[in-house]
Amino acid sequence: MMGGMTIGQLAARTGMSVRTLRFYADAGVLPEAGRSESGYRLFAADAVARARLVRTLRELGVGLEDVKRVLAAEASLAEVATAHASAIDAQIRTLQLQRAVLRAVARSTEPKELELMTHLTKLTVEERRRILDDYLDAVFDGEPNPVADRLRVGAPELPDDPSAEQVAAWVELVELLRDPHYIEASRRMVGPGRIEAGEPDGVRLSVEALSEQAGAAVRAGIDPASKEALAVIERVEASMPDAGDRIALAERIEAFTDRRVFRYWELVGIINGWPDARRAASTGRADAWEWYAQALRMHP
Repeated sequence: MMGGMTIGQLAARTGMSVRTLRFYADAGVLPEAGRSESGYRLFAADAVARARLVRTLRELGVGLEDVKRVLAAEASLAEVATAHASAIDAQIRTLQLQRAVLRAVARSTEPKELELMTHLTKLTVEERRRILDDYLDAVFDGEPNPVADRLRVGAPELPDDPSAEQVAAWVELVELLRDPHYIEASRRMVGPGRIEAGEPDGVRLSVEALSEQAGAAVRAGIDPASKEALAVIERVEASMPDAGDRIALAERIEAFTDRRVFRYWELVGIINGWPDARRAASTGRADAWEWYAQALRMHP
């Protein structure tokens, strides 16, 4: 009889079942040293360490083919571990997205929303950025523009482990960027409505002054038709090189002020995890600009 351990003895020394050891032997990751006169498998002394290594790698989820490569010295243990860790990272990201989608869908009763969320969250980073690029190309006709550059700098970046709120915001944002009505409205705004470009009347609006002064008026509940509102207008006009015609300026502000634009920045803030105060500032600015346009019309 040849020397060596029987499969039962190997099982006793490794704490593994005979059935598992037999499976590993059949798979080629636990080679036999020979057979007994009765035809039973025999294993060499190094089979204990080998079997334990195989068990550890399998418990970590390493496939049998990679286990064979490590044992045959075709790949180092470090290489296989690194590759497997990367694969696990990808699986974790997928599971995190799936969890966020399910939590977001739990707030809705629309089956189509689940399908849309699942599709949009599976996109690669490049594919997600392409959605914004397509919108900017449609609005600016592919031409260089500082407004487009600012939008690209503040592009939404869905995190690997998003919250349900971030997933819902991402879906709403994509729908907004693909909305032909919003695209057309954006095209109009970057034309005559673009405040920073200047107009024939020479008016250049101080955005910060308007947002600060009119925002404070909104929070204070000042009536746009009141004397207090006129005082706000005069303070804002003091920051302009040329105040110009108030009705014309009101028309320009109304052409530029589309709440969907401010909603865009709210959604970007949610997706990018901006502080609540920064996200709330977008809504506050929309209120301020609308209030100021009304006040201008009340005090031509």
